Amino acid sequence: MASFLVLAPRSQNGERDNDSTVFIRDGFAALAFILPVPWLLVHRLWFEAALVLGATIAISMVGNFTGHEDMAALVTALLSLLVGFEANAWRAAALERRGFEQLAVVDARNAGDAETAWFLGPNFAPTAKPAMSSGVKSDGPLLPATQRPAFQPAIGGMVGLVSHRGEN
Repeated sequence: MASFLVLAPRSQNGERDNDSTVFIRDGFAALAFILPVPWLLVHRLWFEAALVLGATIAISMVGNFTGHEDMAALVTALLSLLVGFEANAWRAAALERRGFEQLAVVDARNAGDAETAWFLGPNFAPTAKPAMSSGVKSDGPLLPATQRPAFQPAIGGMVGLVSHRGEN
């Protein structure tokens, strides 16, 4: 399961705008590793994109000037790796600078499940398995819907082994 940060604009007059709620996966962003500058631009991280583009140009110019093109390519790949690891954290920080606040951390399989778990809360339960035909071997007996254990998504402030954003 992955952890998703739940960010929403600060409430106005006690009312929260649920349409503007953003779910950001906490972890490595593979597309940001492969295409760092376009990914940063798509997510409106202008300063970070300019910084990464400038660093990439500077690294390649120094590599070409000194004759170490292979080393420049390795350093550029390491820079892309850094962007892949930090991209989602930069995105969350940018949203917080724009007036969003972090509400929780939701553990879910994907962003759709994270949204469902957040908005439905304890009423969220996975869909029932379809009945198996007689020719297919089942892993175990199918229980009636009333006897199945309820799925409780983890909603809290913990990511991994340490608290997130200064919580204890």
